[in-house]
Amino acid sequence: MKRLFVAIKIPYNEKFSTAFQTLRQSSSKLDKINWMDYENLHMTLKFLGDTESNLISSLEKSIDELTNSISPFPITLNRIGAFGSRYQPRIIWVGTDVIIKEINLLHKGLEKRMRTFGFKPSFGNFVFHATLARIHNIDDKKFFWKQIQASAPLFNFTFEVKELILFESILHNQHTPEYKLIKRFELKG
Repeated sequence: MKRLFVAIKIPYNEKFSTAFQTLRQSSSKLDKINWMDYENLHMTLKFLGDTESNLISSLEKSIDELTNSISPFPITLNRIGAFGSRYQPRIIWVGTDVIIKEINLLHKGLEKRMRTFGFKPSFGNFVFHATLARIHNIDDKKFFWKQIQASAPLFNFTFEVKELILFESILHNQHTPEYKLIKRFELKG
């Protein structure tokens, strides 16, 4: 059994990396926040979860068929926020303020295709984002939200999406998952 997901990897960009580090350094020493490593930043399109190894080649074929019909496209990461309530934020994320047609096609295509293999549809509304950090405790919530607002203008990064990646998520402990690349799928439309 492998714990799988399909995602878009965020490529390295110095400006984006600086914004990420600035935000990271702005948190209080009393906060309990687990920050992602930059090289692990990705935007999940479909989380599959526990997957039988004998299904993987069929999943790969299905994902490859989907990517044959979609061309590479640009995306701009220019929004930052936190999931959870204002009083109990849980995840710091970065995303886009524009609904991108290709993202919807990829997400809906994956939902439909993966259902044929027995994977359940994603729960709730799909919010295309990359998790920057998981929050366990914030000491001063007013200060936290001020830092998020102050950092927002720093996040404005455009990159070309050229591929999807099937990843395996390996949980070594509750704080540090390892993301192992299983296969790349070039957008060929």
